[in-house]
Amino acid sequence: MADSGRGVIVDVQDIQVVYNTHKKDKSTHVYALRGLNVQVYENEFFAIMGPSGSGKSTLFNAIGALQTPTSGKVLIEGVNLADLSTQQLAAVRCFELGYIFQTYNLLPVMSALMNVALPTIFAGMTTEEGEHRALECLEIVGLADRAHHLPSELSGGQQQRVAIARAFVNKPRIILADEPTGNLDSNTGQQIIDYMKGLQNEMGSTIITVTHDDKMLHACDRMAWIRDGEIERVANRDEIAIQIGSIERR
Repeated sequence: MADSGRGVIVDVQDIQVVYNTHKKDKSTHVYALRGLNVQVYENEFFAIMGPSGSGKSTLFNAIGALQTPTSGKVLIEGVNLADLSTQQLAAVRCFELGYIFQTYNLLPVMSALMNVALPTIFAGMTTEEGEHRALECLEIVGLADRAHHLPSELSGGQQQRVAIARAFVNKPRIILADEPTGNLDSNTGQQIIDYMKGLQNEMGSTIITVTHDDKMLHACDRMAWIRDGEIERVANRDEIAIQIGSIERR
């Protein structure tokens, strides 16, 4: 992907995230990210892997404008997130980024349609426009017939598909997915991966996913491994041998 001629859409430059802890009058610095650098290209399916505590979620939050790094830069389409006002950051989250979380984060008192339509309110759409767009998105993920069901009336896989529909309802250029198959069985997880791959292929979305699921790697163009807050390596899909349960460098 690096030589595909596609532009850089996410550029993480030398970011550090440091937490200060205080215990018995002693201050300790804990580094979640240590001068990390990585680039993601337009219309790329990019996976981030690493052991627990490696910094994956911190990187996800920094790219998603959910956490401000201690130092360094996160550029989205060339714009440094640190230079934006609170209102401008809200606009980035609304129009440029879509989020898919492991726990779905659906509002239990709202129907699938209302959950998907919710971001359209912040985008300035009328109720009619938002519901029309939300129904289109539910149709794409095969859930138009469940539009008026509450989350409690849906399976885990269906809830995640609602979350996917919500993520792209405002047509963001970047979809961020945090362990999107983590709570799903193998077959349902594969369906979710296929839906995400469809967003990349059919809508030109850039997909960035944090995952432990080896099956996700079959869909990815590139993958990065994080260890101790640093990028250990980045590889194209064809540079590694992928087997369920193990990943080995060719």
